[in-house]
Amino acid sequence: MAITDRAEQHKIKLEMQPVIDALESQGITHNTKEHELTGLGDVLESTLETFGITEERFKEFWGLKECNCTQRKKWLNGLFSWYKNK
Repeated sequence: MAITDRAEQHKIKLEMQPVIDALESQGITHNTKEHELTGLGDVLESTLETFGITEERFKEFWGLKECNCTQRKKWLNGLFSWYKNK
């Protein structure tokens, strides 16, 4: 099973390399301080808010007390983050 896991990890790294290369070509690197960092969760939240979809409206629409949006945002930021343009 460990061999399969390694093979799968290698496959994922190969698939992600073009994305990493594109970000690096724009000056985005992996070494940053938290206040200089943005991530996939931040971008998704900002994009949804542009269309009026906020955490509060989402919870209200679905009748939820909690939607775990903050946890999901942190998870997505941890999955994929980059430098903000200054």
